[in-house]
Amino acid sequence: MKFGFAHKIVTYLFAGLGLVALMLGTTFGPFEVALVVVAFGASWFAERPLLDKPGYTRFWSVASVVVLLLQVARTVGGEAVLTVGVQYAAFLQLSRLAHRKTAADFQQIAILGFLHLIAGTVMSAGLDYAVIFFGFVIVMPWMLAFTHLRRELEVQYGAGTPMLQAELESRELATPAFFGGTTLLAVPLFILTAAMFFAFPRVGFGLLSNLGARVQSVAGFGDDVELGGFGTIRDDPTVIMRVKMGEMPRQPPQSIGLRLRGTSFDRYREGRWSRTQIAGTDVQRLQDEYVVHRPPKVDDERYEIILDPMEEAVLFIPEGTVALQVPPVVRAGRNRYRKIVHAPGLDLRYREHFDAPLTYQAFASPSERAFPERIPQKLQVRYLEVPDGYERISALAQSIAGNLTRPIDKAQRIEGFLRGGGGYRYSLEQPNTEGRDPLHVFLFEAKAGHCEYFSTAMAIMMRALGLPARNVTGFLGADYNPYGGYYAVRNGNAHSWVEVLIDGKWVTFDPTPASRQVSIVPSGMAVKLRQMMDALRVRWAEYVVEFNIRDQARALRGFAAWYQSLRGDRRAARLSTETSDQGHGGFHVPLRPDWRWFVAIMSIFGVGVLLVRWNQKRRRQTRAGRQLDPDRDRAVRLYLALEDSLRRTGQARPPDVTPAEHAEKLRRSGFPAFDEVSEVTHAYLATRFGEKRMSPHDYHRLRHVSRSIRAKAKTQPIA
Repeated sequence: MKFGFAHKIVTYLFAGLGLVALMLGTTFGPFEVALVVVAFGASWFAERPLLDKPGYTRFWSVASVVVLLLQVARTVGGEAVLTVGVQYAAFLQLSRLAHRKTAADFQQIAILGFLHLIAGTVMSAGLDYAVIFFGFVIVMPWMLAFTHLRRELEVQYGAGTPMLQAELESRELATPAFFGGTTLLAVPLFILTAAMFFAFPRVGFGLLSNLGARVQSVAGFGDDVELGGFGTIRDDPTVIMRVKMGEMPRQPPQSIGLRLRGTSFDRYREGRWSRTQIAGTDVQRLQDEYVVHRPPKVDDERYEIILDPMEEAVLFIPEGTVALQVPPVVRAGRNRYRKIVHAPGLDLRYREHFDAPLTYQAFASPSERAFPERIPQKLQVRYLEVPDGYERISALAQSIAGNLTRPIDKAQRIEGFLRGGGGYRYSLEQPNTEGRDPLHVFLFEAKAGHCEYFSTAMAIMMRALGLPARNVTGFLGADYNPYGGYYAVRNGNAHSWVEVLIDGKWVTFDPTPASRQVSIVPSGMAVKLRQMMDALRVRWAEYVVEFNIRDQARALRGFAAWYQSLRGDRRAARLSTETSDQGHGGFHVPLRPDWRWFVAIMSIFGVGVLLVRWNQKRRRQTRAGRQLDPDRDRAVRLYLALEDSLRRTGQARPPDVTPAEHAEKLRRSGFPAFDEVSEVTHAYLATRFGEKRMSPHDYHRLRHVSRSIRAKAKTQPIA
């Protein structure tokens, strides 16, 4: 590959990775992304003589000033400083790409690309940034090497000269061996980066620590929810959270009916549920444990929940949750315990938003599923409120309940009526309710709808019977991810049900037909790929994004115990096992590494090195297109050494000049080492294209002669 073309490709790879890192966050809309892509592609075709025109240079100078003034005006007009700054940084890179003439321009492109990578840590902390980062680790040595060589060539031949152009057209530098060798530089670069990351973990400090992060938007957990909202996301495969049970069976079922409660609504009007805004209280905290109903016990079920960032600061809890364990935030190297607020309606929310998955533990009682709750007077009225004009629905509730007197019997009767006894069915299609009350249409005409229709119907009918009830939203069902060892809860698992106050405790009822609650286990290659990517995303967040000082200390203790175990200290081995089990995640270090694995890996590495060396030698021997005998091979290697010496003295042979012509040119110019050049050149031509033999002794003698050219050229200037 030609040197200039290879440098151009590497430059665009490097700059493209930086621009993608900038666009990972929320600062670029679809229009801005399209504009950057078009400008990036168009800049590829900017070449000489266009780059040398004064008007072209003047255009980009004026454009930089105009865009800067425009961004300042946008900032004054109220646009976010981060958005304006990031977009202008992208413009600067595009302007450099469209105006790349000298090595200095390529150096500026490299600097901007590196700054874009750093800014990308603010834009995104997800797995997509990990891909960009590893791409940078590979491409950066190429970019630095090519840019350095180009600068040296410009110093030697001058920018824009025919000699420089001849070097840029040369195919001798940008070889597979060059790319392979510079790629190996990525290994120490990656090791150094990993060491720096481990030595200086995230401390959660900085003005930009939470800017630009993407959050999940899920209907049904804000201040209100409209009937039919969940049906629109039923087929959405986006994973919202992951759940690990304390005791997982050896072969976990592919799907479980796990119910995760989110929030509740108390007021219903015209097809929409809303939540009365009542200030909550901070949940009692014991270190990182938060007591919802009582402290956890030994026999409580334990759930580990990994929740993605969401627009609504809701903590989802399994049925019967009595306490939570939420890790503190590390700020400036110190633990800052989170504020968990318990609002009426068993609404648990956190006060600090987070830009990475939140991992917390929920402890649930295996026997108690309902707990008493202190209800404010305002909510006691709301839980019994039936909208005006619902006499027909009240009459239906009375007819279903009949002569039943116990509240639990009434609730179960209405639940059974909606689940199948009344001829209702679950449907993803939205009933036509234009100009009419949606609940009347559902109960008396369509008799089909989403889960919100069923839960709303039961809540209103229970209130009509004088029993306090509320509508609850959350998630129902989860699918097992074998690559991550957890159950994934998707956006499409969003669900709605009812809680009825019976004997002073809120009891859960789900009137939605069983057809909705039967989860179809996903399958197929696309699903497996999504599961693998999600498992990688969780590992990235767990071991990289959330890596902090506590994890650093835990890892060091584990490593120390592992090292001691190699020396036969069994107590240290137990310590290592305990260390890996503490906290979420943990860094598992093998206690007894198998030396055979080490030998196998080193053997494979050694064979790989030998194959590379053999391939390089074979390429040199077949440079002329055919296999060379030993004498001709020595002649070719000899002349390559001569050309290297001439190149270092500033007398490189142009590609369109033969070796004999170049030697004659040096004679006419008075080159001080002409005699040595002539001797080596004639020996090369006589062996390479004639019948003369070149013994190893002659080869080494002439090789020494070619090396002496540099010293002689420096001591005797050309006349």
